[in-house]
Amino acid sequence: MDLFLAEPNSKYKKSFEQYVMAYKEAGEDYYFNKYKRALEDFKGYIGYLENYSKGIALPKDEVATSTYWLIDNNEVVGVTRVRHEEVEYAGHIGYDISPIYRNKGYGSKILKLALKEAEKIGIKDVIVTCNVENEASRKIIEKNKGKVLGTVFDEEEDEKLYKYLILNN
Repeated sequence: MDLFLAEPNSKYKKSFEQYVMAYKEAGEDYYFNKYKRALEDFKGYIGYLENYSKGIALPKDEVATSTYWLIDNNEVVGVTRVRHEEVEYAGHIGYDISPIYRNKGYGSKILKLALKEAEKIGIKDVIVTCNVENEASRKIIEKNKGKVLGTVFDEEEDEKLYKYLILNN
């Protein structure tokens, strides 16, 4: 696998549109709704992500967040977000893998690469969370040396989460 993270850009427009549609076809509304803006105004969506990474015009209580696309063979197979500060219940890093590319090892790779990006912006103690029922994500985090700190309850999302620490050095 020749995998790498790319900053969102027009080179991968068609592939990212297919990525978004894979969530719709799988009935995964959370991620489809998160990304559907790219289908309506791709250039605007890329600008929005660029601003977010620089902390420009952030919504209240949000932090600067860099988004990267996991690329394999010129296809977007995953997305990761590296938050420049820890966010309660979300931690520093979030990631998702397209429904059509799951269970192929991409999750472990995307987190490993995201940890390198977090290190570049100076984050040494990385916090990552996952739903207690998300066994796949739990395995991904533990494979990347995540140590469970405990559980937390996110009232807004009504879910119990494992909170992990990954030492980034």
